[in-house]
Amino acid sequence: MVENIAWSPDWATHPGEHLAEYLDVRGLSQAEFARLAGLTPKLVSTIIKGTNPVTPDTAIKLERVLGLKAKIWLGIQNDWDLHQARQRLATPDAKAWLKLFPVKDLQKLGRLPPVKDVGALVEGLLDLLDIGSVAACDARIEALAVHHRRSRRGQTSREHELCWLMLGEEKARGLNLPAFDADRFVAGCREIRAMTRQNPETFEPQMLRVCAEAGVALVFQREISKTCLFGSARWIDGERPLIQMSLRMKSNDHFWWTFFHEAAHVVLHRGRNFADDENASGDGPEAEADAWAKDMLVGSELDAFAQTSPKSKAAVAQFADRVGIHPGIIVGMLQHDRVVRFDYMNELKARFCWAEDAIPAGA
Repeated sequence: MVENIAWSPDWATHPGEHLAEYLDVRGLSQAEFARLAGLTPKLVSTIIKGTNPVTPDTAIKLERVLGLKAKIWLGIQNDWDLHQARQRLATPDAKAWLKLFPVKDLQKLGRLPPVKDVGALVEGLLDLLDIGSVAACDARIEALAVHHRRSRRGQTSREHELCWLMLGEEKARGLNLPAFDADRFVAGCREIRAMTRQNPETFEPQMLRVCAEAGVALVFQREISKTCLFGSARWIDGERPLIQMSLRMKSNDHFWWTFFHEAAHVVLHRGRNFADDENASGDGPEAEADAWAKDMLVGSELDAFAQTSPKSKAAVAQFADRVGIHPGIIVGMLQHDRVVRFDYMNELKARFCWAEDAIPAGA
């Protein structure tokens, strides 16, 4: 199937150019045409020069004399006006504003056009952020009202983070989901827990289905520069929960902890918005989410197991088999609690990657 994509040129012509061509083909001078159309010679001249627009009244007169429908003349004028308005976006202030954003990342993702034209890039960015002007960007950030738990490592940018969040929201809004059902989502999380031992090709579609059936939009969105975020949990229009994940660290312990941590925010903190990094310190809501995620994954059994000071991969694998989750998750939790070193038993973790980055078998 071939996708039908509307053609949207980045140029336009003033209707005066078309009028000049019509007069040339008909062999009419501007003065002769003005008399036939009931227009002043000065108005005809300024329209041809592009300094005056074609109004509805003028378009009707052009139609009567030249035969081209008035709505077509007005359409040409409208295209010109829109093009001029877009060109006015390329101000020095807009150029400086554009530098705050991850333009190259967004171009690689296909969300901004692969051009250097400032006006086109600003327009594409305004569309992504759902704002009408550069001046409205601060209002968009404030309206999103995300509670951040950022990493203590790496450089972050609020504009880059905003783009990542809006990419996820854009995908979420394209999903047709039922109303959110909290009880069904909690039951779904228990179902997803059993998927931690599966490979991504198996669990991903099931995971998406379980969340969707509970009215939760689950979105996997590739990380962009200067974000340092593992995931986000927030509410669209106050009623649709969105869990967005970046696959930033690419190990299954981070992946699954991020999901259950964000799921906890959805269950415990309805109506509040969060953006989280695994390595950062948290406050009350973050501690609550951590506790919920830990209880959902292993309950109180992990603490008892940790007190045995496990030293072997075999012991960890045996415990993981008993509680029914992947051993890599147990390793990650033990490392986080400083029970084992961060460089210890990482062989038990699984590594994930984006499907488009996977190396084909036999390559």
